[in-house]
Amino acid sequence: MKNKTKTLKFVFLLISFISLSAFGQISETVGTITKVTVYRGQALVTRSVEVDLPAGSSEIIVKNLPPQIIADSIYAQSDDDLKILSVRYRQRAVREDTREEVKQLDAQIEETKTKIYHTERKKGHLDNQWDMFIKLRQFVADAKNIDTNRGLLQFEPVRDIVNFILTKADEYIEKTLSFEDEIVELQKALELLERERKELTIGSSRTERQALIYIASSGSKKAQIELNYLVNGANWDQQYNLRANPDSSTVTIEYSAVINQVSGENWNNVTLSLSTAEPTMVAEPPVLGPMLISLSLPAPVQQQADSKAPQVFFDEFRRQRNLRRTSSIKGIKANEELNLYATRNQILLFNIKDRDIQRFQQQLAEIARIEGVSVTYDLPGSLALPSRSDRQFVSIASITAKADFTLLASPLLTDYVYLQAETLNDSNTILLPAPASMFCDGRFVGKGSLPLVTIGEKFTAGFGIDSQIQVTHELEQKKTRIQGGNRIDTYDYRIALSNYKNTHAKLRLLDRLPYSDDPSIKIELTKTSVPLSEDTEYVRSLKKKGILRWDIELEPNTTGEKATIVKYSFTTEYDKNMQLQPTKKN
Repeated sequence: MKNKTKTLKFVFLLISFISLSAFGQISETVGTITKVTVYRGQALVTRSVEVDLPAGSSEIIVKNLPPQIIADSIYAQSDDDLKILSVRYRQRAVREDTREEVKQLDAQIEETKTKIYHTERKKGHLDNQWDMFIKLRQFVADAKNIDTNRGLLQFEPVRDIVNFILTKADEYIEKTLSFEDEIVELQKALELLERERKELTIGSSRTERQALIYIASSGSKKAQIELNYLVNGANWDQQYNLRANPDSSTVTIEYSAVINQVSGENWNNVTLSLSTAEPTMVAEPPVLGPMLISLSLPAPVQQQADSKAPQVFFDEFRRQRNLRRTSSIKGIKANEELNLYATRNQILLFNIKDRDIQRFQQQLAEIARIEGVSVTYDLPGSLALPSRSDRQFVSIASITAKADFTLLASPLLTDYVYLQAETLNDSNTILLPAPASMFCDGRFVGKGSLPLVTIGEKFTAGFGIDSQIQVTHELEQKKTRIQGGNRIDTYDYRIALSNYKNTHAKLRLLDRLPYSDDPSIKIELTKTSVPLSEDTEYVRSLKKKGILRWDIELEPNTTGEKATIVKYSFTTEYDKNMQLQPTKKN
């Protein structure tokens, strides 16, 4: 039995020796995080590892990988004349968190706890002294009573005793309050340190995470290897500050990103990129399978009122589309669910009514325009993003764009006149849709938003109310006459525009006539004192639907009787036994 045990030990040692011989050198390193690409929900991290390699095979252990690492995503690459044989991930239980920042926090926590303990001991000692003082005070009082009864009490000793008691009481109160304040501040500092430690180690246990890189080299050399891996707990969103400069006809677009990363590792002095792409580690595409169909009674969603059914279809189609988008990054691994989503989407299209197809396709096109754009922003310089729960801001770009400013008045909707700017994105940056804070001449004027703006595309942004332009809208008169079996109404409107500025002001004035697809209703604009706009897009689309647009330049200081006046008239003709009413939208 002993011989058998010795044989097993020998075999074990021999295997260990062979394993060590197979990889002539084992190097341990942490490496340096040099590049990070943040996606929506994940980040791709690159660590640069520099080691001295002998000729032949070696093993490199990269330590201190973060808690939020996605193990299947790890891969390594090198530009040198090296052959990376394999990369393996492993976890090891450790007795304590060995990261330097955690050690520093632990030391500060222990130091703060010690200070709290010492302060509490000092306060306890002071309380004990006060208890002794109370007893001494009672003793003096008893002695005073005895002396009084004997007629031996004198004024000076009594005065000295009273002053001594009052002084000691004041000293006790001051020291007690000082100790209590110090303990409160130390408790706050301790809570902050413990919260920082919790955020730093969120999602982690006492586990060491490592990547094992097996590599072969043709000769001894200093090798540069990049270890790449995905982590969860990272996300970013875009936002804007838009600063209008009407005097220079420009808008400054301050494009920023709000980043949140709780991956468990700090990114210090890294090259940072932001991307809307979907990271995928699966190379094989899914396989499209056949779709077998049969007949069934209509589903309840298809039996709803005609006005609601198209939107119900669209909402369900979009939900299925989003599910497909989430699964698409899994490639062949999501083959079954991707085919299921494809079947559901096709069935929805098979059952939608013919007249709703065009509207449906328009909505899909809008989604595709926004969701189909994939951009990556490479930020200049080196940035630091520690792992913590609060949001961190970085600048993506600052763009000074050409802008055409105009004032917009829609007196049917509001008495206020708004400043707008048609802005050209002539930069090399695609602007993603996001909320924006709007400023005009340095003043904050309100909140707005930007749509998706591609390179070379224009967009319109509002910059708040211009109180120096005022508009009034009134119906001057209405005339009615009967002709045959029809009623003909004539409406005369007057719009007054006042400019309190010392400069010219370009203004777009919008009003409207009713319009109808019913041939029994006739509507005609009979006159306008100012010609309507000749803008191509307006004439093509809105004019035929009754929208009236005037492009006017207001003279300086034209108020009161000098105000700019726009007058127009229109007629409506319809059956005299009927009345006009708005048509409900589908």
